Order: sequence, then C-alpha cells, then structure tokens
Amino acid sequence: MKRIPAAFLILFIVASALPVALGESYSIPGSYNPTGAYEIPYNNIGISEVVTLDLNVTMVNTAQYPKFVIVNPRYDFKVYRLDGSENLTAKIIGGQIYHIPGNVTKTTLNYYVGFWIMPYETVKVSFRITDENPYVVKTFDYRSICGNGKITQVDYNGDTFTGGVIQEIPEISFITCGVVYPQLINSPKVMYLRSMFPIMDDSIKVIKYDGVVRMKLTNVPGKPRACLSGDCEEGAFGKKADFWTLFAVTVPLVFSDGRMYAYTPKYTMTFREYMEKYMGFLKRSKPRNASGNTPKLSPMFVPSDKLISGVKIISPSGPPKPPQSSKIDLPVWVVLMKGEVEISYRVSWSR
Repeated sequence: MKRIPAAFLILFIVASALPVALGESYSIPGSYNPTGAYEIPYNNIGISEVVTLDLNVTMVNTAQYPKFVIVNPRYDFKVYRLDGSENLTAKIIGGQIYHIPGNVTKTTLNYYVGFWIMPYETVKVSFRITDENPYVVKTFDYRSICGNGKITQVDYNGDTFTGGVIQEIPEISFITCGVVYPQLINSPKVMYLRSMFPIMDDSIKVIKYDGVVRMKLTNVPGKPRACLSGDCEEGAFGKKADFWTLFAVTVPLVFSDGRMYAYTPKYTMTFREYMEKYMGFLKRSKPRNASGNTPKLSPMFVPSDKLISGVKIISPSGPPKPPQSSKIDLPVWVVLMKGEVEISYRVSWSR
C-alpha cells in the first residue's frame, strides 16, 4: 500500500458508510466572508476577532465663527441636535459597503463628510464602528514545536462533523510537542487623545468622551457555544461535538489617556500576572531531541523582548513588567470555547 506522508484523513464513521458531503469544508488557517463585503481571517486554530466601538464625544467651538469638523468615514457618526439628520451610516447592500450621509447640505464640505459647530456651541456627537462594518483584527497563530502537525481541514455535512485532515510532520526525534497553554493571540492598538482628534484648530476642543468597546471572538469552523475559563457550566455546550480551543486575549483597544473599566465578563488575570505565570512555563518547556540539542522553537517559545501578541516585555532575566505604552496593567482573559464569546468594557475621559 502506498503511504501518504503529508497527511491522513480522520473519520469518525466507517468510510464505506460516509455519505456524500453536501456541507462545508474549512481549511485552517483561512478566512470567511459573512456579508460579501469584507473577509474576516482566522488563525491556525480557527479563531477570528472583530471589534465594534460606540463612543459619545462632547466638543465645543470657542471661536466666533462656524467650523466644519471632518470625520474619518471609517466611523459612523450622528450629531445630537435638531432633527438628528446630521449623520453618516455604513450599510451593506448587495455585498458592498455604502456610506449613506443624512442631510448632505449639512454633512459635506469640499466633498468631505463631517459636521458644523456653530460659534460658542457645545455639541454631543456619537462615533461608531458597527457590526455592519466592524474593525477586523488579525489573530496570531497558535505555536507549538509540532508546527503544522495539526488538523488543517474540517468537513461538515449540515451540522454533522464528517471528518478532516491532520497534517503530518517528517521529524521523529521528539514524540510529544509540549503542553498546551493559553497563548496570547491578539495585540492591542493604543488610542491617544491627540491621535483620535487631530484637530489643528485651537478653538475646537474635546471636553469629554465615554463609550463601550465590544470584542467578539468566534471559532469559525464551530458553532456558537462558548465559555470563559473558570465560568463553564455543565451542559452549556449542548450535544454538538465541535473543537475546543484554549487561548488568551487582551483588550483590542487601549485608551491611553482615558479610563477603562466595567470589564464584562471579569478578566482572568492582568498582563503582569500572565507573564509571571507563563514566562516561567516557557523556560521550563523546551524538550530535547535524541542528540541532546534543543530543537528550533517558534518565536513564541523563545524568551525574548516580544510576545507573539506584539506587546513589549523586558528581558526574562528581570521581573516581568506590563506594556509601557498603555500606562496600565492590561487585563487578560483565558478563554476556553467551542463557538463564540463576546467581551466588552467601558472607556471614558474628561478634561
């Protein structure tokens, strides 16, 4: 019999009894297109991340003549005054993203979209990144010494898992590939007040803002059943035999000048605690091959000044420190899930 070294098929039923697959097949890593308007990538354990933001901002014009504030069209916006027609909304129509302004006379100038602020006027404006056009985060791959020696394809016939492909690796000098632990799979984007509102006119001032950030994590080849580590109830996942995933995430957006609070659900640990717990684990988990030489590890397993999330840390020779740019010890969630989970938190700032 001819041997196929690259991969072998895993089946949960006898091959001769396998019906013709009429369902979906997922290659991991890959991406999916939920609306036809944009693709959402997922990493090598099938995790995708999308973020929405709802921010209410109070602004004032201290000048004695009107000013037109240009808005980044990546954000929906609405000015809370009069009939509320000063707005811009993103909609998906026929697989395309359309930006629909409300009152064009009031919301455009020189073909830019935005809004007017009258002399000495204080206005409240909402800026939103919505489910219609979310901020898509590229999640980092989960790393192990086995590399691609994992399930790389799953097949479904309707809601029934029918099989898949496990990729082999040619190396036989190590039998096991380490122990699974929750690796960080995302990197936060730092939001500074001056970069959020780069208004070069001293008469336009931001007085305060407050809002909520929502991060949705989805195991794309699975179905929506999930839990956070330490908060799993018996029977919470139904009878579906989807794939379990274990990983860690931090906040997607860090508001450096503001306050971040009301984390829902409560985070598992801080970034400092995460590094103290898992940096020691990393240094103890380097297997050796038969010749006594340590196999080449992925960057995630090599102590360095950078975690896979891209967050800077100090040399392992000293005590771990949280990311310096955020000025806070970031929260970290350890997630065990089959389907999807949503994490949210509030942000606020005022002069």
